Formats: sequence, structure tokens, C-alpha cells
Amino acid sequence: MDDDPFSGWGLRSVELADRAVLDPYFASLSEPLSDYTFSQLFTWRNSLRILWKQVRGHLCVFANGSGDLTLLMPPIGDTGGDAALAESVELMDEYNFAHHVPHRTRVEYASEELLARFDRARLLVEPMGADYVYDVRRMIDLAGGDLASKRQAKNRFLRLYEHRAEPYCAADHLTDCEALLDEWKIHQDAQHLEDPGISCVKRDKESIATSLCLRHAQDLHLRGLVIYARELGSATPLSLRGFTFGEALGANQSSITIEKTALETKGLAQFIFSEFCREFWSDRPLVNVGDDWGLPTLAWTKMSYRPVQLLQKFVLRPANRVVVSPGLNVEIPPPTVQMAPTLKTKHTAREAAARV
Repeated sequence: MDDDPFSGWGLRSVELADRAVLDPYFASLSEPLSDYTFSQLFTWRNSLRILWKQVRGHLCVFANGSGDLTLLMPPIGDTGGDAALAESVELMDEYNFAHHVPHRTRVEYASEELLARFDRARLLVEPMGADYVYDVRRMIDLAGGDLASKRQAKNRFLRLYEHRAEPYCAADHLTDCEALLDEWKIHQDAQHLEDPGISCVKRDKESIATSLCLRHAQDLHLRGLVIYARELGSATPLSLRGFTFGEALGANQSSITIEKTALETKGLAQFIFSEFCREFWSDRPLVNVGDDWGLPTLAWTKMSYRPVQLLQKFVLRPANRVVVSPGLNVEIPPPTVQMAPTLKTKHTAREAAARV
């Protein structure tokens, strides 16, 4: 029995050694999304079952995290993108038909830059949210009336807690960070007992991705910051109450990929975000915090930080087509499909609410 059902299609999992091959494709983009980095593919490789291959000189990244096979982003390459996309669609169709989900062939996380490289007449294009991008100086200073609540929360943390900030080092911080991650998940699961569906699945997947990040941050060229804190006047030792990770993105952005804080530590979420920008990303004018996963509460929170730019994302589907069973003359007209939110996101709505 074949342990790798995708080897016949030439698909392979993402390994650390693949960085040298994949990085140049992402580096060729002038305005990448937060999803377009090697670290994101590696940390989410198990949660979303990410696979890749080169097709006609293009990088094609697939995902199999929900039973179907999709493209996680459009093919990335110089010329001939339509041919690479057509070949990838054929591969997805074959897999999805065999697994009884023939109409779930699609491309997710398409940026405007990549969308412009393809023949739109052959595609159905649907919006799927946007990355929120901020002025890094404003995130450091939190100045102005429109950010007053963030500034006050940050100051509340500084007023109420003794703290220590340290750059993340797995040798020193892995155990404490994994304990906080477990604490976060237990708390979130307890808060959502009446919602055991997609939110629970998402938290499981996010926890797996975060654990991979904690273990491989140095290999992935990720920068991290950890915060130890205790209430002023407390006799207890300082304990790890938050961690965050990010990376350079394109020529002028940083991307905050993970943030976890103890929700009972008031103002820590605002402090760690601002401090991370100040300590590591002040040399880049923009900071990208990813998308809102289609959640209204998360969208409200991210808008409340006053983005200076929204990097739109799209879902692409082949237009004017029918799905034909391989080897059979049976045509199945495509139904109207309502896209569900994908399972990949950086923060839960409850976490983000703590940053208001």
C-alpha cells in the first residue's frame, strides 16, 4: 500500500531543505500577501496538508486539509501562467472527482498582483478578504485620538505589571511557550463549548502550526518576542504571559504571523504588538497582520487599528466548465457554490478582541 497518495502526481510535502527552491519564487513578487512565505507553508504544512510541485517553471502549492485538493495560491512564475494553472486544475479535478467533491477545485489566496498575470475571462473571481497593513510608526507610538484606547491599554499594562521582554530562543523559551499555548487552547475550548464545529477544528490546526513555529523559528528565519510578567507587588516569580513571531515580507513590510497572550493580563496584547514593532520592525514602514478570516469581530478589531492599506485576496475558479468523470462521457453541471471560510488564520476573534 502506498503511504503517500500524492506521489503519483509528483506532489511533495514542504521540508526545510526546500527553502532554497521556494524562496526565489516568493522573492519575485513586488507586493506579496502574508501567505506568500516559506515559513507559512512549513508551519501550516501538517494542519493544511500542504504539498508542492513545479509546473511549467511555476511554483504550485496545493492544500489537502479539508478532504479536497486546492491550490493555496496561484502558480508563481515569469510567463506561461495560464498553462501552469490549466495543468494544476486538471490535477485537482482528477483528485476531487475521485474523492466525490468534483466542484471544490479552486485557487485560494490570490493577490491582485498574481491575478493580473492570468486570463480573467477563463476565471470566476470571488473576494475572500484582505490583509490588514498598518503604518509601523503609528503601531509603535499609538498616537492620536483614533488609537487612544490602544494606547491606554498599553499604558495600563505598564502601570499594573512588572515585566521583562526577551528575543525568542527555543533553548530558553520553548517549554514556557508550549505551556502557554496549551493554556490558551484549553481556555478557548472552554469558552466555545457550544460551538464544537469549525472553530474547534481551526484551533486544533492553529495549535499544530504554532507548535511547529516554536520548534523551528530559527530555521525559518522568524523573529520572536516573549514577555514575562507579574502584577506589581506580587511575590510570585515572573512567568511567561505572551509570545509573538514575525518575518520580513517583500521590500517594505513586516508580517506578524503569530501572537498568543494570557487574556487575563490586561493590556498585554496591545503592549506586545507595539513593542514587537518597535524592537524588530521599525526599519520597515509597513506591518501586515494578515486577514480577518471572514469574522466580523476580528474585522472590527483589525479595522480599529486604522490600516493604511488593505491587500485584497481572491478565490479563483475555472469559468464556463463542466466536470467530466475521467474515462466516462458524463457531464455534471456545476452548482452554485458558497465559499466557506478557510481554516487558516493568524488569530481567533476572541484573541483579537483582547487587543481592542
